Amino acid sequence: MNSKTTYAVVDIETTGTDIAADNRAIQFSCCLVSNNQITETYVVDINPQCVVPNRIVQLTGLTNERLQHAKTFDQLAAKLYALLSGTVFVAHNVNFDFPFLNAEFQRVGYPELQIEAIDTVTLSQILLPTLSSYRLQDLSTYFNIRHDHPHTADSDALATAKLLIILLGQIKELPAITLRQIVTINPPLPQDTLKVFLEANEANQKAVHQQSLPEYLEFVSGLVLRRRPNIEPVPEQPKTLAQYPKTKKAKAKILPKQLESRLEQNKMMNLIYRNYADPKAHPAKIMVVEAPTGIGKSLGYCLPFAYLATAKKPVVISTATTYLQFQLQNQTIPMLNEELPFKINSVILKGTRHYIDLDKFRNLLFVPDNSHQTPFIKAQILVWLTKTTTGDLDELHLNVEQTPFVWKIQHTGVNWLDPNEPFYQDDFLRYNLKRAETADFIIVNHSYLIRNWQQFKKTTPKPYLLIDETQQFAETAIKNNQVKLNPLSLITSINKILANLNQSHEANIREIVANNAILSNLADQLETRLNAAKALTHALISALFDQLIKGKKLHQNAAFFERLIPINEMKKVTRANSKLIQQLRSVNDQTDRLLVKLNQEIDHNADSFINQDFLGIYTFFENNHDFNDQLRQLLEMVDTDDQSIEQHVTWITINHAKDVNSLTINQGILKPKDYLNAYIYSAFEPATFTGATIFSSKRSQFIYDLLGIDRQEAIVKRLKSDFNPSEQARLYLVTSQADPKFATNSDAYLQRVAENIEAIYEKGPRQTLVLFNSLNAIERTYRLMQESGFTATHFVLAQGVHGTATKISKQFIHHEPAILLGANTFWQGVDFPHHLLENLIIAQLPFDTPVDPYNHALYSIERSKNKNPFYSLTLPKATLRLRQGMGRLLRTKDDYGTVFVLDPRLLTKQYGKTILANLRNDIPVVKGEINECLEDMVKFFESKT
Repeated sequence: MNSKTTYAVVDIETTGTDIAADNRAIQFSCCLVSNNQITETYVVDINPQCVVPNRIVQLTGLTNERLQHAKTFDQLAAKLYALLSGTVFVAHNVNFDFPFLNAEFQRVGYPELQIEAIDTVTLSQILLPTLSSYRLQDLSTYFNIRHDHPHTADSDALATAKLLIILLGQIKELPAITLRQIVTINPPLPQDTLKVFLEANEANQKAVHQQSLPEYLEFVSGLVLRRRPNIEPVPEQPKTLAQYPKTKKAKAKILPKQLESRLEQNKMMNLIYRNYADPKAHPAKIMVVEAPTGIGKSLGYCLPFAYLATAKKPVVISTATTYLQFQLQNQTIPMLNEELPFKINSVILKGTRHYIDLDKFRNLLFVPDNSHQTPFIKAQILVWLTKTTTGDLDELHLNVEQTPFVWKIQHTGVNWLDPNEPFYQDDFLRYNLKRAETADFIIVNHSYLIRNWQQFKKTTPKPYLLIDETQQFAETAIKNNQVKLNPLSLITSINKILANLNQSHEANIREIVANNAILSNLADQLETRLNAAKALTHALISALFDQLIKGKKLHQNAAFFERLIPINEMKKVTRANSKLIQQLRSVNDQTDRLLVKLNQEIDHNADSFINQDFLGIYTFFENNHDFNDQLRQLLEMVDTDDQSIEQHVTWITINHAKDVNSLTINQGILKPKDYLNAYIYSAFEPATFTGATIFSSKRSQFIYDLLGIDRQEAIVKRLKSDFNPSEQARLYLVTSQADPKFATNSDAYLQRVAENIEAIYEKGPRQTLVLFNSLNAIERTYRLMQESGFTATHFVLAQGVHGTATKISKQFIHHEPAILLGANTFWQGVDFPHHLLENLIIAQLPFDTPVDPYNHALYSIERSKNKNPFYSLTLPKATLRLRQGMGRLLRTKDDYGTVFVLDPRLLTKQYGKTILANLRNDIPVVKGEINECLEDMVKFFESKT
């Protein structure tokens, strides 16, 4: 492959993707590329001599009538074979197009093409490692390649040819060192794709003048990295000279021209600015602002805080997800920086494991492992390091849970860094923490804030705090304070570490450090402490079993027994085991200190180890970190004072055989408001809370109690939406015959749900999200749709059946039309704007499970206050979640669609009226049987076309 090579960039459309199922090609397109120019294009329809399935017709626009007039493949084979012979075959997913085309040639009597073939998908994945999608359509948008008709061969081939030219140019731009390292690790790429890198590397080696690194790159201890700006102390910007724009007219002068002026957004900006602008005359108060989707909430708080925050008194903005962090940092703030008379200095902070440890990556770069995907990920990271200035592994969009190599290169915290190690000055975590010291805006997610609030406690004067997506903040606080631990897993973790030290079947730590007396001695000490920890843990498990299980009345669940531990009993158990607990804590402290010493000593002697040694060393430290995390959790549950015990609920579970090894201890925070006030809020100025859906009703105390806010002392504002729901949507409440034995998890109800989903979809296939209250209900509904034959002809994704929420969300976006059955995060944590969601179906109202021990404890507290927990907790929470779920439909002014509520309780129960009254939307409501609703739905969508 060189400047004289002719690339045949091919795309074929087919009746189906399975070659073995007798599928046929229905369109062939080819662009010939030579010397970085498209020299010839050719496209032809192919008569498959069979019926083309409807979904293929819809996808490609190639009708059976049109294809009947085309030539068959055997009539075209000679021309196509001659066209492709002597070229390098290129396709976007070459492992489909190339084998499929060869199968077609063989079917009509031609031999397989004996030519090289390369793949633009994997080339893109390596060269553009930070993209979230490698669909041809998305890559075309990224590079501004015109691609008018996706899923037609001529448009796809032309777009792929233009993409190929760009990618070949990018390979030439790779630093020679990086290119050589990619070739050395030898990633498994489809067909002959690796040859593109091999030949570029060979050309570099033959070059008379060796390529030097551009100024924006640097070579550090074996890796090519992107240079980052030096962090200078930021002089206090004279923001007092820049007057805050109070009026809409003044704001219009500084806001980007493409943004329309919004009355409610203007109100939000002024509310926030006035609350903090003059603390002497008007002390700041806690503020709660419900800002509906579409009013420009992010800009609504970023602009006023831009005039308020400084490096000495920054604003900490806490969002629900890392994606929202990215949006603020890379979209909202840059947009403001283009217009404001001063610059906002901002940084994203995440947990330590989000960042790459360069030392670990360098040491493991050429160490093989058993995973087929590891060399490919290493190649992506090598290219990424020439681009990233943050070192945030999230930029790579990897599924970390399914990528063991990434576990090994995750950062473990600045406490483990040695100033003498080669990457200390270039460490990404250190760099970001340093940047935070000079930032006006520090952007975190809720989990980070809850786990790392102490770092902001040190800031003087107190920083500002803005909580975005408030509805998820309290839930995150609860989740982050919930612990589930099987003490036996602690014993397993200790055994893993002891095996790392002494195993005989592969390299062990003792062999690796055998020639270093200091390291050997530290290993001996660690083994002694671990054996002590093991004995103490065994003793504590036995004691807890005797005190909490033996002779006690247990509640029987389907899979296990459980028992809620009364607070007074938990206090007694803690006191009875205090000696054991203190001994265990002492051992934990000792092992921590030994591990730090061991890590430092290994760093000091790094040159005496080979790369393979580091694989064993890092596995050893990984296992130690797992052990420390579990031991810390156990000690937090049992080594505590009476006040802390009163703030938590504790319950235990055990299998039906009452086997001590199955004992699991669970703990959750009982009063999140006390925790939030005592710790989080105290570190900041009075906080501003915002979100699209915060309140369950006008009068409800629910959200105030959950967040620990004094309603009388807070500034509360519910802004109006500038959407037009009466024109954009319809809400259908589906009626059904009264059933005295109704249950949302019954077979009969889920059968009706499956039938209704199918009926709604078949009236007009559209992107459809179906919301459930449990994964069990999703699986059962999917099986019913499978049994009816519906899933064989329609694309249906089910959470828990087809993968995680993240995985199936991506598939849902990339397959239109489709149906997604989801629960949990799909009620509030997804965004499918425009045509990506047109039908929303509520299969089950989102009520919490009352038998859950944690909820049971909360309900007991409400009853002690003479309150009905259903109305004070369950109903407001369900109403809020239903509002959030319905909010998935309309994300912009141009969106439109329908909401079907299949759960009859909105109509049959008295509380249904309460929920409907508090939904706070102006969507027209239609009540009726499913067929009546479907008729109206058809008319609604016809009015939109």
